[in-house]
Amino acid sequence: MWSLWPVPIRLPAAEIEIQADRRLAFQVLTAWGAAGPGGESGSRVLREDGARKLIEFRTPIKGLFGRTNVHRTVEWVTTHEPDRIDFTGEQGPLPLLRDRFVLEEWGACTRMRYESTFGVRGWLAGWLVGKLYVAPMLKRFMRHHLIEMKETIESRARRSKIYPQQPCPTPEGADDPAQ
Repeated sequence: MWSLWPVPIRLPAAEIEIQADRRLAFQVLTAWGAAGPGGESGSRVLREDGARKLIEFRTPIKGLFGRTNVHRTVEWVTTHEPDRIDFTGEQGPLPLLRDRFVLEEWGACTRMRYESTFGVRGWLAGWLVGKLYVAPMLKRFMRHHLIEMKETIESRARRSKIYPQQPCPTPEGADDPAQ
């Protein structure tokens, strides 16, 4: 039935700079099976199919009114080492979910971009709910999740002997007196 199809909503990409080698960042991001703090969040590999893995994620997301719910999603994850990780939702609260982590070299460091497209059932009404309720919640989650991943990766980089932490380049415009 066409009236229940989700209309795709593309969120603005969120970016962060990480003081760690891109290869190490990729390794940390693809360490599936880890439990998060308090055991509420984490991931579990359900099936492997070549370069793809079917992974169950448990993710705490804070709603608009401050209440945190743990959402379970099952997603196909395709890795393109060390540049990109693609996520395609199979089960979960959103009938359409496509996320992507893009990792770019930035000197001895990494620039990470988080891209997301989602959809809510209900065609036009679902699009409206998605834009007004779901999108602000997911944008906030994306920013928070990027900061958590940055902290985890940089912590690992400080201990790494294979990919030791190096200084990052000066951000563009940081030493420009006109800025």
